[in-house]
Amino acid sequence: MNLRRRLGIEWLIIGLFASLLVFFANRWEGTSSFDNLFYDQLSGLSRPAADPGILLVNIDDRSLAKIGKWPWPRSVHAGMVERLQKAAPRSITLDIILSETGDTNGDAALAAAMKGAAPVIMPLHFISPGSDGKAYDIIPPAPIFARAANRIGHVNLELDSDGVVRHTQLCFDPESDRKSWPHMMEQVYRADRNVPSRAYGSVPCGRSLLIPYAARGSHQEVSYSDVLDGGVPEEMIRGRDIIIGASATGLGDAYPVPFGDGGILAGSEIMANMLRAIKGNSFIKYTPQWASAVLSLLPMWLLLIGFLWWTPRTALIASLSLLGLVLAGVAVALHFGLWFPPGAAVLGLLLVYPLWGWRRLQAMSDFMGSELMELEREGEIVPVPVRQADAADLVGRQSAALASAIDHMRDLRRFVSDAMADLPDPMVVTDLKARVTMTNILVEKRLGRGIIGLIFDDVMASVVIPEQRDMVLNYIQSHDAKKARQLLAEAEGPVPITSEFVRFQTRDGSTFVMRESLVQNASGTHLGYIYYLADITALATAEAERERLLQLLSHDMRAPQSAIIASLEGALDEAAKKRIERNARLTMQLAQDFVEIARMGETEFAGEDVILPDLIRDVADNYWPMAKERSIRITVADHSDSGFVLAEPEGLSRAFANLIDNAIKFSPDNSAIQISIDRIIRDDRPYLAAVITDTGDGIAPEILPHLFQRFASGGEQRGRSKGTGLGLTYVLAVTERHGGIVKGGNNESVGAFFTIELPEALEES
Repeated sequence: MNLRRRLGIEWLIIGLFASLLVFFANRWEGTSSFDNLFYDQLSGLSRPAADPGILLVNIDDRSLAKIGKWPWPRSVHAGMVERLQKAAPRSITLDIILSETGDTNGDAALAAAMKGAAPVIMPLHFISPGSDGKAYDIIPPAPIFARAANRIGHVNLELDSDGVVRHTQLCFDPESDRKSWPHMMEQVYRADRNVPSRAYGSVPCGRSLLIPYAARGSHQEVSYSDVLDGGVPEEMIRGRDIIIGASATGLGDAYPVPFGDGGILAGSEIMANMLRAIKGNSFIKYTPQWASAVLSLLPMWLLLIGFLWWTPRTALIASLSLLGLVLAGVAVALHFGLWFPPGAAVLGLLLVYPLWGWRRLQAMSDFMGSELMELEREGEIVPVPVRQADAADLVGRQSAALASAIDHMRDLRRFVSDAMADLPDPMVVTDLKARVTMTNILVEKRLGRGIIGLIFDDVMASVVIPEQRDMVLNYIQSHDAKKARQLLAEAEGPVPITSEFVRFQTRDGSTFVMRESLVQNASGTHLGYIYYLADITALATAEAERERLLQLLSHDMRAPQSAIIASLEGALDEAAKKRIERNARLTMQLAQDFVEIARMGETEFAGEDVILPDLIRDVADNYWPMAKERSIRITVADHSDSGFVLAEPEGLSRAFANLIDNAIKFSPDNSAIQISIDRIIRDDRPYLAAVITDTGDGIAPEILPHLFQRFASGGEQRGRSKGTGLGLTYVLAVTERHGGIVKGGNNESVGAFFTIELPEALEES
């Protein structure tokens, strides 16, 4: 099983396992302790204000001391209710269980007082388990009080597993097929408005609501005995909801509440908080069961999905961030009256991170072990396995072996890079999208820039001459498109280099042959291409030289020989002998020029200081007899103060001899040839420029663009006899060998000119 598949299965198993745990924890309140603790801390951060319309009349220790021990006679309560009725309160709640009859006169007095203007609400309670197999027995107030009370409601308090009163039920349904009972505080609300509260209708009967507690002691309280004695002004009672309840220590009507400082709260004060929440519809609602399950699972699955792409560091940061986000979201929701128990969601986040880390580490360990064993079986690519003493545990040993294998791979990569660098020609490796991934050093040297990351097509388009660009790009883009599939289908081992190639010329005049081969991995997957560019510039030059030699042998050197043969057909008079001699010498000169040009490409330059005007005068003197025969004057004017050049005297003399010979050959009789030597500046360097000017017919316009190419001269052109086509090529070769420039053209009036510019040899300071 490959690593990706193994990790996928592990990921799915972890997700399903964690989802089940989170679901059960949410469904059966497996994290209620954490949820309750977190709720208590959050609810204490912001307490609602107390309701000024509620007044608590406490049966406190001072009242017990003054009136007597509990329970008190019903006549005492009758006096209390009568005094309250006189002050015209909004309602009177007797949070006292009066399920049994007492003194007849006292009961009658209390019942009569309860029928005053202010409605009196009384509690009933339930006994669990009930009789006859019932879940509850309903214990209402004694009939005399039940008839006198305006309304009756239940006062059951719900205790959480830790014994804290956090929520209540506004509607209690002890038996689903029997009557449901509103809470006593709901009945207080209805006694004033005659309609159910919005809080009552917001949830189904039997569904709990969380009580938003105001700060302890924030509701106004008075002592029972003070009210009974008339010590409380009627203005304090008038128009308020009065709740009479026990707060004395020994009466047992006090319960733990979700306050951060702990402690208990009297039942009457709990009722006051409930009444305030009913009036303001400010109860905190639980999220529905389905929504709670979804919200508990969602963060965990977001984290699991992220595990597929994130690095371990990112996963840890994301886990902590999601944990904080969940808790912050719960706090915000609580502020708006909605409670989502976060324990199950936190459990899921805390569970999947170590589980995934463990299973991924195990999968990676198994994978590394199998891969290292496989590499070891393949040969010495993997180094000697790490000894047991080198690492304390399996992961440590595998890590050490992997580090050794990676070092060895680096050595192999270095070996490949060095091998590529030592190749005599450029080599380029690309991926399947033709993006260059590796080159040797010759590529950068030839191009003058690095091409890693560039598209190989674009690189070649900028290098190849325009005439051959389409041919090269077609080779790159389509040459191996079909052949790649064919080779991959047929080859059992590494794909061999293809026999096809493309030959092209670059902008700098170099000639290359490019071959392409496929790159595969060990499983045979096609990864890219290798392009090998063999530099055949020398071979191409040799081919061109061979073609020129064939042309020379077939054309220029054959013409003088043909003339000699033609001269031998008749009687050999003096003129014929001269023609034979002239053609024979011409053949020898052609051969000599050809040999000299060839040697110049193979030998190093061996120059010496030469006075250029003196060299030119010596050459001109050699042609004085030829010029005199046709009454042609040759003048040499030196304006360079006998300037020096670094030259090979023999070669440079022959170059000037060719130019002077051509000037005499193409000049009319009784004319003049002028040679001037001047000092000029070119590219911030001093040069000596020798200009040879004749007064002949000039050079044909169609020959001017190809003047210094071999065999460029044609037949009779503007009075000039047919040339050899090799003399000016020799002049060009000699001039370039000396680092100079040669130019030729026609004068504005008559004749032609040739200029040779050579770097002046300066004295070293």
